[in-house]
Amino acid sequence: MHLKRLELQGFKTFAQKAVLEFLPDTGGRPGLTAIVGPNGSGKSNIADALRWVMGEQSLKLLRAKKSEDIVFSGSAKKSRAGFAEVSMTLVNDDRPEIDLPEIVATRRLYRNGQSEYEINKKSVRLTDVVLLLAQAGLGQRTYSVIGQGMVDSVLAASPVERKEFFDEAAGLKPFQLKKQASLNKLEATKDNLKQAELILHEIGPRLGTLERQARRLEQRSAIEKELREAEVQYYGGVWFELRGKLDEVAIASKQADGKRAECMKRVRGLEEELSALETAAPTSAGFKEIRQELDELARQRAGLREEQLRLESTRELSRLKSEKSWSPLPLVKIIETLERLRAQHESLWTAVAGTAPDFDQLKKLIAEIKKDNEHLLSQLQRPATGQTSTAADPALEKKLHELAGEIARLDSLIKAAEARWEDWNQSEQVGRARIFELQHKLTDGRKEASQMESRLNETAVNLARLETRREGFLQDLRLRAPSLEQQLDALAKGFDPKKTPAEIEALAPQISKLRSKLEWIGSIDPEVIKEYEDTKKRFSDLETQTQDLKQAMASLESIIVELDATIKERAATAFRVLDREFGNYFKKLFGGGEAKLVEIQSESDEVEPEEVAAIPAEERVVGVEILATPPGKRLKSVTLLSGGERALISMALICAIMATNPSPFVVLDEVDAALDESNSRKFADIISQLADRTQFVVVTHNRATMNQAHVLYGVTMGDDGVSQLLSVKLEEVNH
Repeated sequence: MHLKRLELQGFKTFAQKAVLEFLPDTGGRPGLTAIVGPNGSGKSNIADALRWVMGEQSLKLLRAKKSEDIVFSGSAKKSRAGFAEVSMTLVNDDRPEIDLPEIVATRRLYRNGQSEYEINKKSVRLTDVVLLLAQAGLGQRTYSVIGQGMVDSVLAASPVERKEFFDEAAGLKPFQLKKQASLNKLEATKDNLKQAELILHEIGPRLGTLERQARRLEQRSAIEKELREAEVQYYGGVWFELRGKLDEVAIASKQADGKRAECMKRVRGLEEELSALETAAPTSAGFKEIRQELDELARQRAGLREEQLRLESTRELSRLKSEKSWSPLPLVKIIETLERLRAQHESLWTAVAGTAPDFDQLKKLIAEIKKDNEHLLSQLQRPATGQTSTAADPALEKKLHELAGEIARLDSLIKAAEARWEDWNQSEQVGRARIFELQHKLTDGRKEASQMESRLNETAVNLARLETRREGFLQDLRLRAPSLEQQLDALAKGFDPKKTPAEIEALAPQISKLRSKLEWIGSIDPEVIKEYEDTKKRFSDLETQTQDLKQAMASLESIIVELDATIKERAATAFRVLDREFGNYFKKLFGGGEAKLVEIQSESDEVEPEEVAAIPAEERVVGVEILATPPGKRLKSVTLLSGGERALISMALICAIMATNPSPFVVLDEVDAALDESNSRKFADIISQLADRTQFVVVTHNRATMNQAHVLYGVTMGDDGVSQLLSVKLEEVNH
């Protein structure tokens, strides 16, 4: 790696573009280029330009007060420049780790303060420039550029600052930069990890709450599905049963009404025939009187009985409508009850229609029928055991009681009339046989019509009960599952008829249990699932990031440990070589004496406490002390030496560094100004020897140094205040 070209434009006094070519000598050595010129011509600006393009930020080292001082400020004959630009071209011929055959580093500063950096015409950051030059063995603060007043700075520097100088000279700067970058990344990673853990700690409880709500919502969905299926089965089954029973009752009512109409028609026919016979064969006045009395009594009794049945039906319907719930008596029980009532009524009609009815027996029979009828009707109205009936209407009960009494009175009158009729019948038995036969048939017809009327009333009661049950069912449906109301017929159509009513009723407690579960779960916003998924994903991503950050921290810590080991190992090796070379060059320059470098540990008193605090605790060596004793003297502290001796020690130290770890190039800005002629020749000879491995650019007034140069640049300044270059290749001049 060596310096090939330096281009300046608008930098300080170089208002116009100036190009310096740094060529090797005829022997192929990097060689030595000397820059000469009168004081104030601007030759030191070339060293400042090299330091500036390598990333120097200190305006003091650049001999400026503010950034715009870098830009040509103009003169009486030359207007000021709008920007300053310096480009440095390096040829990479010995650094395989840098994948660039040629490096062109450019730095540009505009008068408004805007700054730009480029590597091979591509915009980069200052950090990229510093790291790349460090990999090439260059740095703006090392011995690559040593300016006026900096020769003695190494001796005047503190041990900690001196160690930093030696570390960079030993080629440790790239590793230190990588270590610092790793430390910065480690610190940033720790901050990121802390933030991630804080976020995890924050959203963890929320995730737990959302997870529980999501599980409950999933349970709710499953329960709602199960409840829906159970409701479909239950409501469909109940509607199927109700609709079937309503159809059955409607058919039974229609049949009873038809049979009653047939019976009434037959009775009317018998009455007409009986009337015709009576007209054809007139009876005595006694017979007509008894017959009319019996007919009138029978007619009155039939009317009262019909009214009694109507009032009993009304009472039953009123009682049904006042009840909250109603359970029907099984069909078998209803049939048995009706059969018993029918048998009792047949016995009554048989006794009434007999030739010699026993009125005491009739009265007893009527009382038993009335008692049994009320008891059995009560059972039909309240079949469920332990079920409490509602109170009856007092006016209705009074009316029924009065009708029962009136019927009993008519029964007594009928009994008396029939007794008189029997007496007359015995006398008229032969002639009236047909009339009695018709009378029996008429009685049977009326009895059958009464039975059909009773059956019709029973179907009306059953129909009312079913309608009440249907209304209660629909109210429950509208309250619990209103969406199923429009689907009832379809549900009933798809219902399995093999299921028994007991199986259907068994679904009711299951539905109640499922509804209770839903009430316990409560209402949960469906958006909880989305929020839970988002929070879970974020939590999982943060956990993954946390693991990645922990792995990155472990990797960075491993890299830092490796870099520490590399830095310590290289530093120790370089320090031993540097100490040896420093002693050798010291003896060459002083013609004897002794000099050495001593490492200072962190416990030493030679280092200020604030300097120790700035050094990592794991590093034992924090500074370097210089001990030098010129020939014939016993002094060891460099602060007690003369200026010339200090300059020679600085030269010896710089030469030792260049011999230990040669830099691609070194710029010396009038560092030999304090040397006398003898020491200047010694210094020039040493520089000439080191030029075999290091390229030197020397700004000097010393003739001995000029004699060793193979390229000479002269810097002049006209009355326009602009620096200009003149170049001479000394090999060509000598020939």
